[in-house]
Amino acid sequence: MSQNSKNYDDFYDDLCNKYFERIYRYCKRLVNGQDQLLDFVEECTQNTFLAARKQIQKIMNHPNIEGWLYTTARNLINNSYRSMYIKKKHELFIDDSISCALMTSEDEFDNLLDETIDVDALAIDLLKKLNENEYNLYMDYYKNSTSVFELSKKYEISSTAVTTRIYRLKLKIRMIAHHYFEERKD
Repeated sequence: MSQNSKNYDDFYDDLCNKYFERIYRYCKRLVNGQDQLLDFVEECTQNTFLAARKQIQKIMNHPNIEGWLYTTARNLINNSYRSMYIKKKHELFIDDSISCALMTSEDEFDNLLDETIDVDALAIDLLKKLNENEYNLYMDYYKNSTSVFELSKKYEISSTAVTTRIYRLKLKIRMIAHHYFEERKD
C-alpha cells in the first residue's frame, strides 16, 4: 500500500467519524420528519460519503470540506425527491374497470402473464449467488432496515467499512442480475 493511499484512507476515516452523524441528521431534517423517507436519509448519507471517497484527493484540499458534504447531501436528497416525483408521475394505476377489461380479453391477459417474471423466485436465485457474509449484510440492511450505525456495532467495524461493504454488495447484485438477464436473452 502506498503512502498516499494510506493518507487517503486515514483522511476518509477521519472524515466519516467526524461528519457522518451530522450529515445524517441534516438529511433527516431535509425530509421534514417524514418517516416513510428515512430510507432516503440513510441512502443519501451513505452516498454522500461514497462521493467523498471517489473525490478524496479533491476534498483533502477543499477549503470547506463540511460545506462540500452538506451541499452534496442536499443535492442527493433533492435528486431523490425528483426521482420519486417522476416515478409517481409515470405510475399506472389500474382501476376496477381496467382490470375487468383485462379479464375479458383472456388471450391478451394470458400473454401478459406468460411474459411476467416471478420477482420473488428471481430474487431468491440471485441471492443464492452471494456468499454467507454478503447475504447476511443484504438481509440486515435491505430486508431488516438495520442502520449503518447498528451494523457497525453488530459487525464490530467502522461505519465507513459498513458503507463500503454495502456499496460493493450493490455492485455485485447488479452484476449478478445483469449476467442473469444476459443469459436469458440467449
